[in-house]
Amino acid sequence: MTDEQRQRMRQTMDLAFRPPAALTIVASDSTLTFKSDSGAALVLYGDGRKLKQSVDGGGDVEIKAHWQGNDFVVERKVSGGGKVTEDYLRPQDGKQLYVIVSFDGGRGRSIDFRRVYDTAATALQPQ
Repeated sequence: MTDEQRQRMRQTMDLAFRPPAALTIVASDSTLTFKSDSGAALVLYGDGRKLKQSVDGGGDVEIKAHWQGNDFVVERKVSGGGKVTEDYLRPQDGKQLYVIVSFDGGRGRSIDFRRVYDTAATALQPQ
């Protein structure tokens, strides 16, 4: 693996394993806006439209989102570094938000896990 490939894999791992401590999601007719506790905002369309985001240290992340029933699925591919898929779903009681994360590092290396955010007055907090 080259140094550049290692850097891309680290970027992918950061997407999967360094989630925001707090998350605010705002819905409109055609978009969902994700705001992290750092103040960064990401606007995603639910129709599968792709967008590219530059990453510190070089490279790009291709982001695509779509609705799958009541779940909102976000796929992030780091150029040359793997893929992270997040499936956002809310149970019927509405008290939490589950994020099912799938990390695919390529070459048969993958891991699935779940994040749980508790609802708050203005944001969702991780549990």
